[in-house]
Amino acid sequence: MPNIIANVYLKPISDENREACLQLKPREDQQRLVAPNTNSLEKAEREPSTRPYGIYADDTMVGFALFDEEVYPEDGSFWICRFMIDERYQGKGYGKAGLAAVINQQKSHADCTKIRISHVPDNTVANRLYKSFGFVETGEIIGGETVLDYIV
Repeated sequence: MPNIIANVYLKPISDENREACLQLKPREDQQRLVAPNTNSLEKAEREPSTRPYGIYADDTMVGFALFDEEVYPEDGSFWICRFMIDERYQGKGYGKAGLAAVINQQKSHADCTKIRISHVPDNTVANRLYKSFGFVETGEIIGGETVLDYIV
């Protein structure tokens, strides 16, 4: 895995930090590449295997991730459903550090043998980031998105 920033960590989204999560957004030219955090929080309420987390640098929420904390029943994998870094914090290493934190959290579960993630096909920045961690394209397209797998 790439080097990570030591002060980056995950914190569950709760009533105390929900508004900060909703304020996060990608750059305008990236908005079609990632679902709004309101949609992601609604998805978290509907899907019992997923949990929403803020990605923090010290005391500041710099990004958001929604990912499985238990095996997704439909395919036996752990999914990273949503991953984003706020426009103000991009290009500073928080994406790498945040993704490392998510992967480490998922790998801490004994039954985690495969992590899956997807992105819109032309999101080359996300594709490079995911591949830098060892994710490999599967050739699958789900919901119009390219699927990548990481074998634990």
